[in-house]
Amino acid sequence: MNKLQMFSRFCFDIIYPNRCPCCDEFLPWNEYICSKCREKVLIDTNELCGKCGKRKEDCICGAVLKYDEAVAISYYENEAKNALISMKNSSNKNFGIFAGEVLGNIINKKPEWKSCDGIVPVPMNRWNKILRGYNQAKVIANAISDVTGIPVMDDCLIKRFGYKSQHSLNAVDREKNTESFQPMGRDLEGMKLIICDDIITTGNTLNRCAELLKMCGVEKVYAAVAATVRRKREE
Repeated sequence: MNKLQMFSRFCFDIIYPNRCPCCDEFLPWNEYICSKCREKVLIDTNELCGKCGKRKEDCICGAVLKYDEAVAISYYENEAKNALISMKNSSNKNFGIFAGEVLGNIINKKPEWKSCDGIVPVPMNRWNKILRGYNQAKVIANAISDVTGIPVMDDCLIKRFGYKSQHSLNAVDREKNTESFQPMGRDLEGMKLIICDDIITTGNTLNRCAELLKMCGVEKVYAAVAATVRRKREE
């Protein structure tokens, strides 16, 4: 966080006191999440498949994946789910910044990721971005960039109108829905990029974005997300 951002958060806290995005408890102006919720939401990344970003028991590497590696810092449930829903409802961006900083620290320890040329946030269509006020994937991407120094590149992909929220669709429709993503025609020959999103469910969105980037000449595509969905099983 630069000095201007720190000053803005301090001033904003006077009018709208800072709250934890997970439990809604009051926080000091310069914190993003309370210590109790931090412990609850962070997972051991060794539980995840390093290729697809899903829990090893839920691995989707049997499908044709276009991205090369993936990492997430939490499961989309309980406190983390509350925080991500809060961010989608435009009420609290704290979890996106927190997740981005944690992901950034992970990336700094991965030489292949650290050498990437840019971070590409999964795009929103223009109308949804106007309604929400921001793209949650870009909030995460900006925080990753602040930690790693890797620039954000939000002029690589675009989302056309007609895209529906993935959580409301079945598996077949989820895959078809991603056709709304399109490249913006930028020459990305030989680059290595990190695509960034808030949640990975089936992997279709990340897969489509990675496919488009590689069509534009990208050599390697890594995926950094705030949360991964853990498959529910009957007891």
